[in-house]
Amino acid sequence: MTQPKIYYFALIFVVVVILPLASCVAKNLSEPNPELCSSRKIHVKKLNSAYYFSWVEKDTKNLFLNWLDARNWCRERCMDTVSLETPQEIQLIKQYIQAHNVKYSWTSGRLCDFGEKCTSRKDLQPLEINGWFWSGSGQRMRPTNENSEYNDWSKTGGLKRPQPDNREKIQGGSLSESCLAYLNNYYKDGIRWHDVTCNHIKSFVCEESPSLIAYARSISRNKGLRI
Repeated sequence: MTQPKIYYFALIFVVVVILPLASCVAKNLSEPNPELCSSRKIHVKKLNSAYYFSWVEKDTKNLFLNWLDARNWCRERCMDTVSLETPQEIQLIKQYIQAHNVKYSWTSGRLCDFGEKCTSRKDLQPLEINGWFWSGSGQRMRPTNENSEYNDWSKTGGLKRPQPDNREKIQGGSLSESCLAYLNNYYKDGIRWHDVTCNHIKSFVCEESPSLIAYARSISRNKGLRI
């Protein structure tokens, strides 16, 4: 497939799939940088995708970012924070967290809580159950109360309730727990999903993004770059 066709389909994907859910998240999102994309490092290629683990690389093993900054670090390199859309992918990422005893790591999981754009959609109600999505891919997540191998929510937390529980907000915090991270054995139930306020800083996993790669190729002035 020629590059113009790839870019065309990438644009269709962004407009049709990502924007309806993720347009509000797009504020302050970084565009891919062709030079950084060309030199990006990949640690694992599996499951028809490619992944970068911040704790593996010397330059980023001590780099801890908030949810948006982690996304932007990945996006500038033609990746995005990881979207865990299959049971196999869930297990793969957990294996690498466990192998390196990582305490916490961001995913691209996000709650659609951007005001009327989310509350006006009947298919997302109630938001705490039906309003979660993978911002990296734009795909809806399964209902949080669904007992499924596609869900990896913890059964407990600071309030001793199944996740997501929006604990910080309930306990008087100014921010809702709108972002999804893996926490490793915080509540003695292993490596599981937790809702967390997005301003916390954590390690992160990047996943290669075909649409961002196509976009970087389209804007690159150096046609000799291998993106």
